[in-house]
Amino acid sequence: MLRNQNGSWILGYNHCLGKYSAFDAELLDILDGILILLSKGFNKATIQIDNLEVVKLCM
Repeated sequence: MLRNQNGSWILGYNHCLGKYSAFDAELLDILDGILILLSKGFNKATIQIDNLEVVKLCM
């Protein structure tokens, strides 16, 4: 789900990833979200995620 700076819904999406671990699925979700935002012309984003291992990898 993508929201603007006020918390209002921008868009939601889903798709079948196949067989991935939760870790890999979260990384793919972040990548998909960034690609969607770029295609819509956004150049800044804040990513909120609750998987500490993914957070550590992204830092």
